[in-house]
Amino acid sequence: MQTIGRNQYDKEENGLGELMLFQELFERYFRSLVTYAYRYVNDWNVSEDIVQDVFMALWVNRNEIDFEEPVKPYLYRATYNRSINHLNSVLVQRRVDHTDNLDELIDYEILSYNQHDNLLLKEIEEEISSFVKRLPEQRKKVFLLSREENMKNKEIAFLLNISEKTVEKHITKALSDIRTHLTQTGLMSGLIYFLLNQN
Repeated sequence: MQTIGRNQYDKEENGLGELMLFQELFERYFRSLVTYAYRYVNDWNVSEDIVQDVFMALWVNRNEIDFEEPVKPYLYRATYNRSINHLNSVLVQRRVDHTDNLDELIDYEILSYNQHDNLLLKEIEEEISSFVKRLPEQRKKVFLLSREENMKNKEIAFLLNISEKTVEKHITKALSDIRTHLTQTGLMSGLIYFLLNQN
């Protein structure tokens, strides 16, 4: 794909070249960026607002951006960051009526091994799977038998020749570690946002 650079419009005067560059970028990437943002926030109006803000920031900071470099990665990263920031702001503003059940909802979602179309939830799923691989061997084995094989604690205990109480401890610790990891990576807010907005 052609790289849009400021030198394409060097002959333009009085900032007209910058305006033409901005308009071309907007026309080329706006719709695809809106679709990209929607896969995170699941709201077309919000997605359009996010992308409009991205282009507004691009225009305001145009003198600080090297337009000789590809602009597409910058636009997608800025859209991603603003989408995540939107999810965080919604969570801060919202007061949950059933806060006491939120941890249970999170644990259920982590354990359910759902396959989602939402891009953010796919990213969360991939992050969970990657993290589980790094758990201590026995804890990982117990967690995967519960999550992927849908085995009951009693069945896992029998299979691994350990007590049900030990199985429960492994699952509880795995869930706690996963929640902490998702919080540290900034993905927990997306998972909570999804859970609170399910119909």
